[in-house]
Amino acid sequence: MIHSSKRFAGPTGLEEHVGFGVSMALRISVADEELRFRSVGYSLQLGPLRLPLPNWLTPGDLTVSHRDLGCGAFRFTLEIIHPRFGMLIRQSAVFREATS
Repeated sequence: MIHSSKRFAGPTGLEEHVGFGVSMALRISVADEELRFRSVGYSLQLGPLRLPLPNWLTPGDLTVSHRDLGCGAFRFTLEIIHPRFGMLIRQSAVFREATS
């Protein structure tokens, strides 16, 4: 299980923090009727020091997309593609608004 949080910070103005000082800068776009978050660099925060991580120390390019399916539902998709090893993770799930 991964717990993360987004913060308005970093070179793109939006970062995803995954814990232990590790974060990734995100670029947001809309394409093919999806809201997409793409990683554009990873860093490690050690106290006041922010160290960019070299590509060989990262899991690869991360993309998260949200697609509205209508009727209170959306599809969440997460992919991590490593430049050498290819697709490492692909998760896709449909979420629906809870009814009370």
